[in-house]
Amino acid sequence: MKKLFALLLVLFTGTMLFAATGSYVVEAVVGNVTYEAAPGKFEKVTVGQELSASTVLKTGLNSSVDINFEGKKITIKAKQNGTVESLYVAAAPTKGGLKKQSIAKADAVDSADGSREGVSTASSRASEAKEDFTWEE
Repeated sequence: MKKLFALLLVLFTGTMLFAATGSYVVEAVVGNVTYEAAPGKFEKVTVGQELSASTVLKTGLNSSVDINFEGKKITIKAKQNGTVESLYVAAAPTKGGLKKQSIAKADAVDSADGSREGVSTASSRASEAKEDFTWEE
């Protein structure tokens, strides 16, 4: 049982090391950008430097750093503090999202005569539902 546990531990550790092989490469630095080289000791970041995901970065006032990870370049702007991975994820543009009037255009339906109809709203659905019931006043 102990041998099985030890084998599983070695396999898990090896898998984690291979999964974390990607490194973040610094492409450009503007202003004062530092990284934590040792606990409590910060040094300046240089162009071409490779950083691990857990490296703590600090960008100063009017500073920025361009980081490339797996072919994707992201700019971390001024007054940021955190691990490289968290700053990279926060600065990365999200895919998708909504754009102005994207829902209305996507939901517009062609009627039988070929004209476009708008999207029904909650108020129009409520007024249509009122017709389904008899109201006593």
